[in-house]
Formats: sequence, structure tokens, C-alpha cells
Amino acid sequence: MFERSKKAASLMKRLIAVAAVPALSVLALSLAPHPTDNDASAMYVVTDDAYVHVDDLTADVFLTDSSAELVSRKDGNDLLLSAGQDVTVTYQDAATSAVSREETVSQLLSRLGIQPSPLEMVSVAFLDSGVEINISSELVFYEHVSTVTEHEVVYQYNNQKPDWYENVIQEGSDGEYSETYEIIYQDGVETARQLIDVVDTQPVPAIIEKGTIANFANNSDPVASIDTNDDGSGTITLENGQVLTFSEARTMKGTAYTAGEGKVGTITATGTTVRLGVVAVDRKVLPLGTKVYVVSNDGQYTYGFAIAEDTGVRGNMIDLYMNTYNDCIQFGVRDCTVYVLD
Repeated sequence: MFERSKKAASLMKRLIAVAAVPALSVLALSLAPHPTDNDASAMYVVTDDAYVHVDDLTADVFLTDSSAELVSRKDGNDLLLSAGQDVTVTYQDAATSAVSREETVSQLLSRLGIQPSPLEMVSVAFLDSGVEINISSELVFYEHVSTVTEHEVVYQYNNQKPDWYENVIQEGSDGEYSETYEIIYQDGVETARQLIDVVDTQPVPAIIEKGTIANFANNSDPVASIDTNDDGSGTITLENGQVLTFSEARTMKGTAYTAGEGKVGTITATGTTVRLGVVAVDRKVLPLGTKVYVVSNDGQYTYGFAIAEDTGVRGNMIDLYMNTYNDCIQFGVRDCTVYVLD
């Protein structure tokens, strides 16, 4: 089977010609009458192949390397075969086997005593098992014309993930509209064409979840050092090498809360779901949406990266969300340093 395709842009067309002869993996194809062995005027459509000498082709040759457009060649010799290939020639319902020499297809046919008539055509297939040559006055091919539409990429933004976070939720695939035509060639000329199949596949978009939080830290990464400048700003360096920048450090009274205890629900004041990394603040002290990094002043507890998404406290306090009531009891009330991240 001979097949050629080239993607030029989001929309492209490709043509695939396939010979309907035994063992259809055609890598080289000639379509033309051969008046005599020495006066063969063939049209070849050739792909790159170790056995094909693409620079040694006959007159009126059209050449493709599976990635470029067809290129016309005006001079050269008949299709050249390498020596030592198993060749099967099917002609007039009879199969003849041979081993090729360093010779052209025309020379091989002459050596086997096969003389195509002016109304017959020759197809040449280079297969893993050898070369198959079919000679007939009528060959059937299939032309595949398609239009490909590239799929879109859709981002779903998650304001609870860092801006470097990406997760493929759905793999995308291109859409294709294709028509397959059955084509009959006689005497090297197309004599019939019929549409036999239509396939219309819609593109599937790729869906990617992407975070939006800048200056984010994974709380599983311990702190290596904290450096403070004279103006109160500074950096927090984690052991993984990540560096967070903060504009100021505040000492605040730290408490803890969890969902399901008393009147505490699961939805924060900003509409998000409570989770580790959510802190409740007095919005007059820390605006909602402020990113912070929290450590206890006694050095025994690092809450880590958090976002002020909830309310319910007053004054210079910060209420840290915990997963369980026992975690809240263990934390108790502690003075904390709250680094306000950039």
C-alpha cells in the first residue's frame, strides 16, 4: 500500500493511493503502458525505501518522500532493483518467482520473458518478504482525501493550586473529515471514480487543569532558612530549594478550628471548601485572599503555606484549619509568626 500525507496547518488535505492487488503494501507504483522493454514510459509514485534508487527513474516521473509534495523528474532510467531480492511477478493469472540482480524492472521482465502489452500497467510493491510485481490491463486504486481539524486546548483554572501546576484531565484528539474514492485505471489513465466511504470524526478538546496561585509552597517541604531584611521583607528558603518572598512578618495569636464542630460549616466566607491551608482572619487585619506562611514562635509547629479564605475571628488573631478536632486540641493556642507572602 502506498500512502502519502503532509500536515500543512490546522486544515490540510492529503492523498493516499493504494493498489488493490495482492499484498497491498505498495511502496513504489508505476502506472503506464509499456510498449517495449526498452521504451517504457512509466509514472512512478515512490516513497523513501532502501531498495529504491530514487534518482534513477524513468521519464515523466512523479516522486514523493512521504513528507514533500510531488516533484516531477524528467530524465533517468527505469526503477532500479537491488540484487538478491526475492521477486514474484504476477501476469495473466500466473506467478513467476525470481531473484533480482542489479537491474531495472524492465530488464527483470525481459530476463523472465515477460512482455507487457501497450494496454497493460505495472505495479511494484516492496515488502518485507520481497518484491511483488503485478501486471494487468486494469488496476484499482483508492484515493483518500481528508481535512484535519486540530483540537483545541481548554484550560480549567484552579485557584487552590500553584501557578506551575498543570494536570491533563482529558487528552485531546484531532477531528477528520475524509472521503474515500475507488478509482479504476486502464491504459495508465483514470477511467472511473466512485465515492465509497465518508468518515466524519469531530475533534476532542484537550482539557488541562492549571493552578493560579503564585509564590506557593508545598507544606510537606520543610524550611531550610528564613532571612529578614531591614525593612521587614525577606525570603523563606525550603529544603527543596524553593524560595518564597514575603513583604512583612507579623506576630499573631494562633488558634485552630475544624469543620463539624459547633456551628463551623464546610464552606468558607469566600465560597471555597475548608481544607488544610485555609485560615480564618479578621478581614480588617488581613484582607481575604492574603497568602501567608505560618510558624509557631515556640518552634514546635509549622503550619506552612495558607490563604486567608475564612472569617470568624476578631483582631490580631489567625485561626488555622485542621482536619480533626484532636489536631485542634494538640495545637491549642500559640503565638505565631505570620509571614505575608508577595
